Amino acid sequence: MLNVLAAAASALALATAASAPAADSDPIPASLDWSIQQAGSDAPAGSVQFELGYHSEHHGWMMGGNMDPAKLEGLTAAQLASDGGPVTFVVHRDAGDFACKGVAGLGKGFGTCTYAAKASFAPALAQHGIGAPDAGQQFELALADIGIDYVNELKRQNYAAPSVDDLVRAGTHGAGMRQLKALDAAGYRFHDVAAFVHARDHGVSAKYVEALNGYGYKGLTADQLVRMRDHGVSATYIGELKGYGYPGLAIEDLVKMRDHGVSASFVGQLQAEGYTALTPELLSRLRDHGVSTGFVRAANRDGRHLSPEELIQRRDTGARD
Repeated sequence: MLNVLAAAASALALATAASAPAADSDPIPASLDWSIQQAGSDAPAGSVQFELGYHSEHHGWMMGGNMDPAKLEGLTAAQLASDGGPVTFVVHRDAGDFACKGVAGLGKGFGTCTYAAKASFAPALAQHGIGAPDAGQQFELALADIGIDYVNELKRQNYAAPSVDDLVRAGTHGAGMRQLKALDAAGYRFHDVAAFVHARDHGVSAKYVEALNGYGYKGLTADQLVRMRDHGVSATYIGELKGYGYPGLAIEDLVKMRDHGVSASFVGQLQAEGYTALTPELLSRLRDHGVSTGFVRAANRDGRHLSPEELIQRRDTGARD
């Protein structure tokens, strides 16, 4: 049956290619691709992994995530569990509907969809004080599932009123409803969509915020979160440093230590050599001057215990491990 599904997929791909628009024509594709498979073990019970998107000569876009299969109107659990066969279903979204067809079975499926905009969407946005999207923007909002519920959630969280461009950017950058609610549950709101998208682009997730909260880093600004994420200050790093006697370090100290290559293992190795309670500044200087734990052991092999400044001076004069 897998061979049958693969053959059907090839036929659908050819049909999609034949109906795709020219590169410089209407930005809305004539046909989209969809796929479905079993969700991962960490997904909500009963959910599936669903992807929807398109590819053209110059660009492509696929959106996906865990989804309640009930939102795939017309696709049944029995069809997904079968040996395989043709399926049709509709994905309803505020900005437009996607009528899909293809094949499904053995917990998987794939095929093509066509998009139809909803005339009611622009007036609904206007009622919320948001301008009317053009046809391309409405398509992107439909594909990303950014609709009235998202606008209402922004309002509930006291975000500044978004523009259509803000909403489109949120959708194309993966800053959708799931992330918005997850960050709120973690106790964090960005107050405007631009800051939310910027943080999302730099890898600031609800999981990251929750982990930082656990170490006492709460109420951080979007810029602080982005700075920590960009410089590799992970919750694991913070926890390891805490284990070596460095709890609650200032954000700038954490960033500087990370930038200068001060790993938690380096701190631990120095402590094993008797160098405890060193300041973040001194740890960074030792690393900058190439003072390794091997060098420390060599410098102190005669029973000496050179100070950190003496180690730095000795390293600067060309002494080797």
